[in-house]
Amino acid sequence: MTYNFIFISTKMKNLLSVIITFFFSLLHAQTPYTIGDTYTIHSNILNEDRIIDVQLPQNYSNQDFAKGKYPVVYVLDGDTNFSLVGSLERFSTKFLFRSQPEMIVVGIRNIDRTKDYTPTKSLTKSKDNKLQYETSGGADNFLNFINNELKPFINKKFRTTGFNIIHGHSFGGLFAVYTLVNHPDSFNAYIAIDPSLWWDNKIVFKQAQEKFKTTTIQNKSLYVALAHEKPDAQKDRLEHGNTIRKFCEELLPTTQIYSSWKYYPDYNHGSVPIPASYDAMVALFKGIELPIRDISQKPELVQETYVNFSKKMNYTFLPEESLLLEVIKYTKRINQEENTSKILDYSLKIYPDSKQLKTMKKNEK
Repeated sequence: MTYNFIFISTKMKNLLSVIITFFFSLLHAQTPYTIGDTYTIHSNILNEDRIIDVQLPQNYSNQDFAKGKYPVVYVLDGDTNFSLVGSLERFSTKFLFRSQPEMIVVGIRNIDRTKDYTPTKSLTKSKDNKLQYETSGGADNFLNFINNELKPFINKKFRTTGFNIIHGHSFGGLFAVYTLVNHPDSFNAYIAIDPSLWWDNKIVFKQAQEKFKTTTIQNKSLYVALAHEKPDAQKDRLEHGNTIRKFCEELLPTTQIYSSWKYYPDYNHGSVPIPASYDAMVALFKGIELPIRDISQKPELVQETYVNFSKKMNYTFLPEESLLLEVIKYTKRINQEENTSKILDYSLKIYPDSKQLKTMKKNEK
């Protein structure tokens, strides 16, 4: 099922303003502000050390909270995109109205992105008759590293649910689409921002054409962003955008992938990750946001919302303890004591080891 979205520039400009203000505010901080921790993993598959950055949900280590589990988003081009996705995760899970769940964000830093993200060896030559992408064609090896070394490391070290997302831009978006088409069980959800589907005479586009005819890919989600190209752009840039559009308009409607895509007329290939990263999470997790104002009168909507969303995704999702605490505070603030107690009881069923929930229940008596 495919949904088409048209980009609303005013909304995205407001979002961009918020993000810029957030980063500039860090410049005036008295102490250093860091996003996540850095780890070095030796890969036997790639025969090299790889650096990853990991941001955990804000209350992951808070002793007052029960030890909840979280989805993981793996961010390609982690050198640049990790801080963006990590900041958006923080911002989007801070208040009552949450368009996405709290997540563990894993950024994979680059060594040779052309090698890692491209699925085939390109024979394209530059003007001096040398191979333009000499190291290309290592996508299968890189995916093998993610599935068999990186994921086990993350799952062993941190509390994860097993729901995994891949986030990629440009060549990274190509890698995401290639993986969905050829190895769909690698991730539950895929984000492809202005993907380079032109690669190697559109080989991934052609693979998708054939695969979608013969194979049913179910219980997977995909978000595709298409950036703007000027009408007078070079032929290869126009072909880049046309291929993405054809993939979204002609191929995706023939599949059972839960997909959506959006065209961004005010953003080019380099700037589109900012609005698209936010939109992608909103689209992938459509249906998870709680109807807060109705819950005060009908507390069972909390459970109903997550049950319905879990059915849609074919994966069990539970509201985070931090979200439930905000809901409890809200219903209590508007003097809905009986419904507050019901939500508290539901919260304790999910997080029976929570110190703060136990204290709240004790003080209720």
